[in-house]
Amino acid sequence: MVPTTDEPPRQAHGPYYRLWAEDVQDADTIVKQLLTGELWGKANRGTSEPAAVAYRGRLLDQEGFEFWAFQAPDNLYGTRAYWRQPGDFVEVDDNLELVKLKIAFIRVAQALHPFA
Repeated sequence: MVPTTDEPPRQAHGPYYRLWAEDVQDADTIVKQLLTGELWGKANRGTSEPAAVAYRGRLLDQEGFEFWAFQAPDNLYGTRAYWRQPGDFVEVDDNLELVKLKIAFIRVAQALHPFA
């Protein structure tokens, strides 16, 4: 017997990565994202629309984390990938002005403790 679930089937897209940045990707934030399995994004400078943003590819001797996304980005080309539109694995929280993308972390290359 095959188990059934109400969740949509998952498909992996990537790899992608985010670079460590103390002002937006500090140790507390990355730990919260690891625990939820989500990448969070707010509005970038010059726009009022929140987006989860990442670079395409792998980390190369840099601090940050790598992941696979369960939903394809909104844009198919370019160095950066953006997730703005709600979907099975993207939640847009208008109250918090935040996008939450469900991901699978594959590598964390940054300190997870402020004293590490």
